Amino acid sequence: MYKDMKRYISNLAVLSVALIAMAGCEGGKGKFIKDTVSDYNTTVTAKRFSQALASKNYRLVSQIDQEKMAEGVDIFLYPTLTLNLSNPKISSTFIKCNPSMALEMPIRVTVYNELNGTTHLAYTNPEYWSLKHNIKDKKCIALVNLVARDFDEATDSIKRGNK
Repeated sequence: MYKDMKRYISNLAVLSVALIAMAGCEGGKGKFIKDTVSDYNTTVTAKRFSQALASKNYRLVSQIDQEKMAEGVDIFLYPTLTLNLSNPKISSTFIKCNPSMALEMPIRVTVYNELNGTTHLAYTNPEYWSLKHNIKDKKCIALVNLVARDFDEATDSIKRGNK
């Protein structure tokens, strides 16, 4: 009887996590990767996005030109940049919430082109971190939501007409 109850509770927990992960998939909520089409090329998109976050104390730690690196090993890639962004206060607080959050820091963003020339900006949805790293503390959840808002607002900078 105890084993059956334990298995039932375990299955219920797995189902609960799956339902939470799928909840709110409309409107971008619940998606693990946020991907937005930019109105600019990869270089300008990367610059506009990182500058929009600079006003919120995120700094560009590094920028990797994946296309150039691929050329060095004779592989063709369309323009692809990886941005590593950090806000030391936010990063440190996340790591204090759960040391495994160091795996997400600095925050990585990619800017890439498709064959047809369309430029995309993509990053892991910060809301996913709470599931991946078992973050339950209210202050830490509030921080997840803050980063999600910061990145959503910075995404507006890659649309024409937004300064």
